[in-house]
Amino acid sequence: MKQQSETFGLAFENIPIINLRNEFARYYAVLNDKNFLSQFEGPIKPIETPYMVWHGMPDDLITMIMQRVILGVEAYLPSAVFYELGMRGKLNKNNLPYLRNPFEFGGRSTVDNYYDKLPSLIDKSLSLKSFDNELWSQTKAFYKEVRNPIFHGKNISNRDIEGLKKVFIYLSQIYKWIDNWHDYSQILSNKKK
Repeated sequence: MKQQSETFGLAFENIPIINLRNEFARYYAVLNDKNFLSQFEGPIKPIETPYMVWHGMPDDLITMIMQRVILGVEAYLPSAVFYELGMRGKLNKNNLPYLRNPFEFGGRSTVDNYYDKLPSLIDKSLSLKSFDNELWSQTKAFYKEVRNPIFHGKNISNRDIEGLKKVFIYLSQIYKWIDNWHDYSQILSNKKK
């Protein structure tokens, strides 16, 4: 789905969702790499990541990585729903506005719109709220305590790699939930044909 900003002249295309998964996996892997983690110790110096050399403050890098992986999930989920609706013969002009902007459902809750209403377009049982109530509760807490502050002007103010690891563990559970009803490897095999 291509989009265009008339005001700013920018054009947008969908990110291949496998790229989102790969970025998440690469950052998750380096969080267990002693060489990577050692860069956060001692005096502040440039930090090498899988994608760049960071010359800013370590806390800013942790915040940016957190923002990237959260945005990755929030982009991945509508794409997975889009693909599954198409594969199941349920994709139609009535559900396209929700896929383009889950806030078309109404309400202000990202958790409700993304994790409940969006997958319910496929089947209500796939909603995180129905599928895994404990993970649903954890998601509500995550958005309130972590996602919303860093998306509304807050910066992580310590070099808490352990906290970052907890976020990755949580987000990997979100990806596992999605994997229960969406097999992204099918997209890869379809593109190879």
